[in-house]
Formats: sequence, C-alpha cells, structure tokens
Amino acid sequence: MPIDLPHIASRVFGTPLLLHRGKLDTILSAIGPRLLNGLEVEKTAEVESLRNERRERSAFVGARRSFAAGGYLADDGIAVLPIYGTLIRRGSWLDSASGMTSYGALTEGVTDIMSSPEVRGMMLEMDTPGGEAGGVFDLADFIRTASEATGKPVWAHANELAASAGYAIASAASRIWVPTTGEVGSIGVVGAHIDQSAYDAKLGVKWTYIFSGDHKVDGNSHEPLTDRAATEIQRDVEDLYGMFVDLVARNRGITVEKIRATNADIYRGRRAVDSGLADDVGTFDDAMEAFAASIDELQSSTGVNASSSTVRRSLMAGRSATAPKPGATEAQTDDEFDKNTPKGGKAEKDEGKDDEADEGKVEPVKEKAAEPDAAAVASAAERRRCADLNAIGVQASRMGVKFDVGAAIEKGTSPDAARSAVMKAASEKDAAETTTHVAPAGKSGGGSSAEGTASAWKKAMKRR
Repeated sequence: MPIDLPHIASRVFGTPLLLHRGKLDTILSAIGPRLLNGLEVEKTAEVESLRNERRERSAFVGARRSFAAGGYLADDGIAVLPIYGTLIRRGSWLDSASGMTSYGALTEGVTDIMSSPEVRGMMLEMDTPGGEAGGVFDLADFIRTASEATGKPVWAHANELAASAGYAIASAASRIWVPTTGEVGSIGVVGAHIDQSAYDAKLGVKWTYIFSGDHKVDGNSHEPLTDRAATEIQRDVEDLYGMFVDLVARNRGITVEKIRATNADIYRGRRAVDSGLADDVGTFDDAMEAFAASIDELQSSTGVNASSSTVRRSLMAGRSATAPKPGATEAQTDDEFDKNTPKGGKAEKDEGKDDEADEGKVEPVKEKAAEPDAAAVASAAERRRCADLNAIGVQASRMGVKFDVGAAIEKGTSPDAARSAVMKAASEKDAAETTTHVAPAGKSGGGSSAEGTASAWKKAMKRR
C-alpha cells in the first residue's frame, strides 16, 4: 500500500518542527527524491520492521489492565504510557505504518490513566525524536495539570530517546531518568523549504499562481524562497523556540539563559544529568523501582488522591482552574464547581441577614446550616472508602501481600473487610488466595516479607 506522500510532505516542509536533527535528515533523504520524481512511497522492510517493533513492545502487556494510547498498569499501581516514534498533532491511518503517535491519542491516554482509581502514578516511557510543534505545548501543560489535579506524580524515562518535542513532553514530569546510552535535549525548532523551480524548468513545467493576499503563496516550493518569506518563516521559528525554551525552563526549574545555551545540543547519559536536563541515570526497571518507593513515601505522608469521577470530569472539561487539589474533600471540590451558583451563594446569605434585621434582633444569629446533599454525602463516603483502601494497599505491599485496590473498589469491599483479608493473607504466607483481590505475595514460603516483595518485583520485571 503506498503512503500518502502529499500528506507527509505537508507535515515536513513549510512548517516548523521540533525534531531531532538525525530524524529530519532521514525523512528528507527518504521522501525528497520521491517528491521531486512524483514516486509513491511503498511499504519497505524498514517500515515493516518498525511496525513489528511496535507490536513487540506492546506484546508483554498481556492480560494486565490496559489504557488508551497503549498505556498499561504495571506493578505497584504505576501506569506506563509509551510515547514512541514521530509525534504528530492529529492521528490518521498513517500512524501505524510510519511509526507515528498523535498528541490527541496521548491526551486521551493521560486522561484515562490519571482518572483511574487503580493508578498511583504515571511513568512516561519515551523513545521519540520529536515531531510537529502544533499541540505539543498543550499536551505538556495538560500532563502537569493532570498530575496537580489528582496528586498522582508523573516521571519520565528516556528509553532511549526523548528529543525535541519528545523532551518538551518529558519536561512535564517531576523527574526524568535516562539510561547510560540514552539521549535527551535537542531543544530547538527547525523548518525546511524545498525549491524545485529549477527542476520544474528542466521538465519544461512553469507554475503560475492566481491569488489574492500578498502572503498567500509565500514559501511555495515552485518558486525560489523570497527574502520576505524567509523572514516570516524565521520569525515563526524564533517565536516557537521562545515558547519551547520557556516551557523547559519553567518545568525543569532552570534559567532561560541556561536552556538557550544548550543550542539544541543532545546529551547522553551522565552528561544529561550534569546539564540539568535529566535527574538520574538508570535502566527503565531502575526508574520503576525508584518510582514505586517514592510513591509509597509520598502517599504515607500526604494522604489520598481525588476520586476518579471528579478527576475525569475536571480533565475532560479542561477546567484546570477548578481542578481538585491533592487531599481535597468532595465537599470542597463541589464548592469549587458550584461557587457561581445560587446555592449557598451571597444573595442567599444576604437575604437571611435582612430577615434578621426585620425581626429587630440585636444579637447576631448564626446561619442555619444547609441541608446536606444526599449525592455529595454518598460521594464523600465513597471517597473515604477508596482512600482507606488505597492506604491499606500501601501497607499490604510493605507486608508482602498482594492487594488489588482497583478490584476492591469495584467489588464494593469495605475497608474493615479488606484489612481483615490482608492480615489473614499476611499470616498465611503459603495459603491460596483469600479473596479474589488479596493474596500472599509469595507462595514458596521462607524469607521475610520484604524479600518476598523483592522477589515478586523481579519476576514481574522479567515478564516485561
């Protein structure tokens, strides 16, 4: 099946890109001659290899809980969102054939993951040279908003590449890992223009544009690039570069001057950490293990996350200003959403004060408490149940007991019942499952609970 060449050309030429320099050279070398000669781009062994690689990368997910955009739930309540290949604003049938990933699909994946009660944190697994500028800054901001709204941390691992637009996304994570040979950076913007006017003349073809508006055909490929068009393209590139630098500087806590001083260079392994563009050097497994430990510590000190229904409502509506804060109660969240409605509003309170004055009462009278809303009470109770089950899950992990928080929530398990099941499983290390969602971490017997947990973790990692 031939690939839609004009579709690719429109995304490569005449538009600013946040793309790794090596990838840009590859693309230009691959489609440049075909574009000039009017050839179709057929499926090649290289394309098929890429498609097979993508299938292999997702094959290990198996029966695990899966999310949109290829995300999956790993061990310890950490969801992994793979971000592979060239990044584009909007997806199409071309994605699977060319190894592309759309910002729209990734946004859906983030929403699905962060609103799930099973998820305690999200790991971005990066292997991308970057791609289109349009949409990447919105996605990076959305990831940070989702993390702040849910209280669920986001880490990233450059496994093995997070360049340009890929790094813009990775910068939204609170911590970035890079393997020994992994690369990050390429904080820059590039645009390409092809002038095929000489080639047209050689073919005896002359293009004539009939247009209105001085800038309508600026930068077209059938005429030499004019100074005016070159100036406009450069200005657009500089504007986007400024946005890119500001984004990374804000997310990483580095000065704008230091980011600009990288001059779009690429940093590998330890150099990436020394430059401030990454935080740790280690494998993906190292990063996952450290992330799990970090989340355990975070949850034990800060408490619970927002309910999944509230989070999804907030994220899908794009209401970052009223997004629930970590540890906020359901009532507080409802107050934020309903603050502009008459219920409990200023007009109602003022009316009560007027009534008191009419009755000639001198001493202030306390406002009568509003009748509790049944739905809000039920939601708050459900939230407390989920929070208790989350806390039990953390403790169960430390005791060497497997406890599926998501299953417990779905089955309506009470915290008391869950706590009893966990304690029973902890005392019967060699027993079979006590419930459908609680089981001893190890069935071989012997060793401490910590050793059992470590062994289970290693086995899970081997399955990857």
